[in-house]
Amino acid sequence: MKTPVETAVAVWKPVLIRALVAAIFGISTIFLRDPEVSLLKYGVAAYLVFSGTAMWEYLRREPVPEAMRGPLSMAAAAWMVGAIVLLFLSDTVAIAWVAAATLLLGGIAELVAWARHRREFIPARDQLYTGLIGVGTAVGLALFNHLDPHGLLGIIGGGAIIIAVVMAISGFGFRHDAGSEADSAASGGFPGGAPKD
Repeated sequence: MKTPVETAVAVWKPVLIRALVAAIFGISTIFLRDPEVSLLKYGVAAYLVFSGTAMWEYLRREPVPEAMRGPLSMAAAAWMVGAIVLLFLSDTVAIAWVAAATLLLGGIAELVAWARHRREFIPARDQLYTGLIGVGTAVGLALFNHLDPHGLLGIIGGGAIIIAVVMAISGFGFRHDAGSEADSAASGGFPGGAPKD
C-alpha cells in the first residue's frame, strides 16, 4: 500500500535519521575488540540519546496522529532517562539491566503505538518491527547480563543493525512515495509535514 504523499514527505527524513543513528552505533560495535566499561556506558547512552532525538523529530511531524504521540513520547523519554542513568554506573551487570529496562520500555511503547494506529497511519506499522527488536534486545541483555562489555555491546549493536536495516528500507520507501515533493522538502520547504513548534 502506497503511503500518502504528504505523510511520506513528512516522515522520510526522521525515519532515515533513526536508521543512520542505529547503523553508526551498530557497525561501530563490530570493530571494538576489547572495550572498557566506560566505552560501553557512554556508547549506549549516546545511542539512546540520538535515537530519542530522532524519535522526537518524527513524532512532531504534522501527519503523526496526536494519540500516537503519547506512546512514542514515552519511548523517547525512556531512552533519554536510561541514558542519564547509565552515566552514573560502573558495573557491567547494572549497565546491562538498566539498558534492558530502557529498551524494554521503549519497545513496549512502540508496540502500543503500532497496535493502536497501524490501520490509520501507514508509518506506524514500522513500530511493530522496531518494538519487537527493542523487546528482543532487552530480553537478550537480561539473559546474558553477565557478559563483558564486548558481549553486551554485541547484543545491543546487533539489535541496532536490524533496526537500521528496517528503518532504512522504510525511509527510502517513504522517500520514493514522496516523489518530487521530497525534493521541495529537502530544499527547505515542508509541504504537508512541517514539524510542530
